[in-house]
Amino acid sequence: NGTATGKGKFQLDLTWNPFDKIEFGQTYAVMSYGITERFDIHGYISRHNGPFYTWYGGLFYQFYKKDKIDLATAIGIRKRFDDTWTHIFSPQILYTVNITEKVKIGGSMVNVYNYTTEKNYGLTFDIALGYTIPLKNSFLESISINVGGFHPVTWSPDAYFLPTYSLDIKFK
Repeated sequence: NGTATGKGKFQLDLTWNPFDKIEFGQTYAVMSYGITERFDIHGYISRHNGPFYTWYGGLFYQFYKKDKIDLATAIGIRKRFDDTWTHIFSPQILYTVNITEKVKIGGSMVNVYNYTTEKNYGLTFDIALGYTIPLKNSFLESISINVGGFHPVTWSPDAYFLPTYSLDIKFK
């Protein structure tokens, strides 16, 4: 999404492919930490159904913030743990549309470039609908449940959108 985590805050987004039952599924954890109110470091570790593992690390900057929409950009590197390929994720445009205080639509458009083979794969797209659960305490800022679709540019066979879901937890 296009909303920064916030200075000094940590966010953990979790998706689980139970027992690798979903052929195209992944289990992953996305982590974000707010360096400033608009600048995050972020990354993930993912177990792809194959099985193989990848990691990503990047920088995120929210350049536009209004009541109804947040926009951000990011740049990052993805690598496979057991192989030599390296993907550059740039440019990235991320967005959050605030429907209500609890309901949001978020997603991204990301160009994926294979640095190893010098091949540009093109754009991936994702979109998700999120609902924030009204649960807060002294260390927890929010929990949201998200469902959506993802168009993977590097996956075969071609499928325009694959279903996605996540549980996103933001800590104070």
